[in-house]
Amino acid sequence: MHIAVFGASGFVGRNLLDELGGTDHHVLACDIEPIDHDADNVEYRDVNITDEEAVEDAVSDVDAVAHLAAHPLPASTDDPKLNAEINVVGTLNILDAAREHDIEKVFFSSASSLVGEVETVPVPEDHPASPQSPYGVAKHAVEEYLDVYNQLYDLDYLVFRFFNVYGPYQYPDSGALVPVVLSRLARDEGVFVTGDGQQTRDFIYVRDITAFIVDGLEGDVTNEVVNMGRGTDTAILDAIHEMAEVVGVEPEIDRKPERPDEIDDFYADTSKCERLFGHAPETEFRNGLERTFEWLQEDADL
Repeated sequence: MHIAVFGASGFVGRNLLDELGGTDHHVLACDIEPIDHDADNVEYRDVNITDEEAVEDAVSDVDAVAHLAAHPLPASTDDPKLNAEINVVGTLNILDAAREHDIEKVFFSSASSLVGEVETVPVPEDHPASPQSPYGVAKHAVEEYLDVYNQLYDLDYLVFRFFNVYGPYQYPDSGALVPVVLSRLARDEGVFVTGDGQQTRDFIYVRDITAFIVDGLEGDVTNEVVNMGRGTDTAILDAIHEMAEVVGVEPEIDRKPERPDEIDDFYADTSKCERLFGHAPETEFRNGLERTFEWLQEDADL
């Protein structure tokens, strides 16, 4: 296939390029940030998804689209309008181009944060959505747009809702828990937890996700929203101790008051993923942490 990857220079995008590099697929890596990739089948193109003409040109000669481009959650609260322009209008540019050129399938990276207040754990795909950030609102809106575009224009799609993704190419300045804690521990700096640290999250290794994306683009699963987590609940405090063991240090942990909006337990119901793909993501947290820390040491100057 000829695949256009939007957001190719980002965290998940870089891992997807590694996953697709050296395959029989031709990959058009689209982003506003330059990217060097030594695979012969990967071609970079400077594309801003808010530029309708640039998007249309990128999509004009491909079979499938992997849409990973996004304005991030933390920034969305500072500039909701920009978030909507990129995450909603930019996505509609991609969808319009895809239906215009009869694209076989559009993959979209959604987020578990659209769930908002948790009523049931593990969290199924049909859990009520009550997003608590502009980012979550945009992700939820795009899921609805995809369903409407399928009904109106027969545009096939596949949505993965990412839970707590970690792994190579996720730098400490992203603010994500795993690279921040690993980097601080490696520099012998303290870390903190809010409350008792027993809040649980679902940590999923990024290369598990990219393998599923490739399977999804190549396979017959269409017009589905699928949780992309391991279905395992890990307490934040336990995660910190696990990371300390990987780094080989005794962690210095500071306790801070529990945040009033803190979600206590949040992890994925993976039964739909298992039914559609035959298995759920499988990389154990410890193994993923070891690979992540090795990458951080080599590429992030730890």
